[in-house]
Amino acid sequence: MNNDNPSIIVPVAAHLRPLKQDERVQRGDFVQGENQEFKPWEGLSGFRADTYVEQIYRRRAPAPAKVKRTP
Repeated sequence: MNNDNPSIIVPVAAHLRPLKQDERVQRGDFVQGENQEFKPWEGLSGFRADTYVEQIYRRRAPAPAKVKRTP
């Protein structure tokens, strides 16, 4: 594998969460590579996460913006 490929995104692990058993894998999910880096999932999508050998990760949803209350 060519590790010099700039198209591979390496997100921060704090921004990822493991998929639950009953969640479906989709494009945009991540798997952990050999060197502990995260790389985009490039396989098929639509299957349950618990049927795959390795843990699959997804980006966490952004935190909701705080609403300013007026007095």
